[in-house]
Amino acid sequence: MITINIALCTCMRPNLLGKCLDSLAKMVIPDDSQVFVTVIDNDVNQTARVVVESRQQNFPLPLTYFVEDQRGIPLARNKAIAESHNLNADYLAFIDDDEWVDESWLVKLLAYALSVGGKAVISGAVKSELPANTPPYMREIFRDKDRKTGAVLSSCATNNVLIPSYVTKEMGLRFDESRPLAGGTDTLFFCEAVSRGVSIYKCAEAFVSEDVPASRLSLRWLSKRKYRVGITLAWRKRRNGRAISGIVLSSVAQLVLNGLLAVVATLLFQKMIMVKAVMKASRAAGTLSGVFGVEVDSYQTIDNS
Repeated sequence: MITINIALCTCMRPNLLGKCLDSLAKMVIPDDSQVFVTVIDNDVNQTARVVVESRQQNFPLPLTYFVEDQRGIPLARNKAIAESHNLNADYLAFIDDDEWVDESWLVKLLAYALSVGGKAVISGAVKSELPANTPPYMREIFRDKDRKTGAVLSSCATNNVLIPSYVTKEMGLRFDESRPLAGGTDTLFFCEAVSRGVSIYKCAEAFVSEDVPASRLSLRWLSKRKYRVGITLAWRKRRNGRAISGIVLSSVAQLVLNGLLAVVATLLFQKMIMVKAVMKASRAAGTLSGVFGVEVDSYQTIDNS
């Protein structure tokens, strides 16, 4: 019997959490498995409690609620790890509280994990559901990278992932709590896992979906997001031993080249090329800033509650 704990870390997004839990209640359970669902509420006011408790009695799986009252997504994730260990789970799955799962999501995720030996981290796919009036160039930007099943990854996110227990037990990996409100701690966690010999594979068939609010369909939002990605990239490069001078030169070159490309694309009315160039320039600016210690509290404001 394989035991799986599905963890949802949430903070002041009760409506989205409810939709996520309702999708988990309808999913198919893998044969010869026991599945738990654990909600970690990262809100001292416990806004998720009523969402969970209103579903517990009729929920088809053991559904438990815990509070991590110290704000910070890495602290909530580490709380999920601790509760998973208390359940003696063989696997810990993370999805985001604003997602909903396909009915066969867990079946496909576990089946692929076992097919590659059961010791690898498996990253599923995330499908973005965009507003009906989204322009074509923006749909292209939000389109999944289409990584094929079996692709080897250097890192991944916690928005759809299955982690074998030895990664957090025997290896003792945890999410970095030193920057509790910064983004990218999941990326760093999985980079560390890979550096210590853990494999990460893609499983495109095991997908979850997310609604993308109209507020994210702007160059301003995309640029800020890529800037934060760049800061995380700087941390990764420094951890991997890259010299500061090399990171700076590379970032400046990317910033200048993509800045020029954005200007040319604007003059030629090439909207998608312009947006992608600005995003790359923003990432380069973030990397440059990250090298010199700039941090951004990505989770200071809760998006789309």
